[in-house]
Amino acid sequence: MDWLRGMNGVMEYLEENLSGDISYGDMARMVGCSVYEFSRIFSFMAGMPVSEYIRRRRLSQAAFDLQHSRERVIDIALGYGYNSPTAFARAFKELHGVSPTMARHMGTPLKTYPPISFLLTIKGVSAMEFRIQQMGSFQIVGLSGLEDPDCGNGETLTPLWRRFMEEYDPRLYGDGGQGCLYSEPFCQVAAYSFKTEGGRMRAVIGAQYRGVRPEGMDLETVPAATWAVFTVGGPTGYPHVPEAYARILTQWFPSSGYRRDEAVPNLEVYPAGDVSAPGYTWEVWMPVREK
Repeated sequence: MDWLRGMNGVMEYLEENLSGDISYGDMARMVGCSVYEFSRIFSFMAGMPVSEYIRRRRLSQAAFDLQHSRERVIDIALGYGYNSPTAFARAFKELHGVSPTMARHMGTPLKTYPPISFLLTIKGVSAMEFRIQQMGSFQIVGLSGLEDPDCGNGETLTPLWRRFMEEYDPRLYGDGGQGCLYSEPFCQVAAYSFKTEGGRMRAVIGAQYRGVRPEGMDLETVPAATWAVFTVGGPTGYPHVPEAYARILTQWFPSSGYRRDEAVPNLEVYPAGDVSAPGYTWEVWMPVREK
């Protein structure tokens, strides 16, 4: 399977670059998805955000370097991306329970996190509900900004979502007497760009624009596209959102006859209701083209 080969290629890339720069964009391209989608599929499959996996692997290798070389602590720290011995010592002790200096003593207990690999596993058949839908260009009114790749992996709300819910969502619901601006088919919708900007992803969260733009709100255009729309049952947040992306990317796309349309952002659509309830239903909209 292409995604399986791609994810193991990502593991090789990470091992080769533990003491260098690691690009989320390069890793996402190996799997054939956006940085946003990659970060979610990785966190679900590995059980942790990619940044945490990188941190553990670097500090594991740092422990071996401390025991098997005469390099100065500051040189090892710089080699694994830490700008100061203090920051390195703090991270090292958090993982290993001892200081870098103590790690050099024979008999000191340390931890290691070996490289992971991904294997094909056969699980029980579970239906995926989807539909193919065409839609013309439309606009989203709300809050736009940049998200870090690991945002939302392990957190209930990302900083951008938290700001939206506190400052924008109440106004879109009421807007000072003009009425609720949320409407079908989207209600509350978030769009995530395929391409990154300086390593971060452009996102916009809000409602479909229908002629009313509250003061201070952004307006972003989503191009016309063909969409594979997936109905997801269950709560939102972590790990439910990563699991939905993992199933779409690893199970649906390889056998669907479609490929990801990289010119269009993917959407997450949240109808009104309790997003933490087991019976809640929401949607992932993936822009697609025929292979």
